Amino acid sequence: MEQRAFLIEIKKLIASITSKNMTVKGCSTEDILYLEENYGELPKSYKLFLSLLGVESGDFKEGTDLLFKDINDINKYTVELMQENNISIPVGMYSFLLHQGYSALFFIERDDDPSVYCYTEGKEIKKTKYVFSEYVLAEIELYNRYQ
Repeated sequence: MEQRAFLIEIKKLIASITSKNMTVKGCSTEDILYLEENYGELPKSYKLFLSLLGVESGDFKEGTDLLFKDINDINKYTVELMQENNISIPVGMYSFLLHQGYSALFFIERDDDPSVYCYTEGKEIKKTKYVFSEYVLAEIELYNRYQ
């Protein structure tokens, strides 16, 4: 997806969240540099997402870990979950989301808008039909549907 269109949709989401008097805060440049120092170069689409919603995201994806403060744990627990289930850890894996400790989303490639992979406990790793920006847009659509 084109970065400008992605940005517009995220800004609409932010307007929706803040209209309910909830806080939205993005990561600082330093936060993103910290992640890149520890995990390598991150995709542009993901860095854009972090810069707008990475610290506080109101009720978007409530109950699911995806914020900056959780990234180290998300990656640690995703690896542990895979190891406990005898799943080979993909080289270059970066997990950006962990849901309830049993299902993780991650990317392997580091291009501007990488494919999203899913691992759910007891199953095999599956490549989803989404690249990162499409995944976020699908989640925004779900969020809007239930508001």
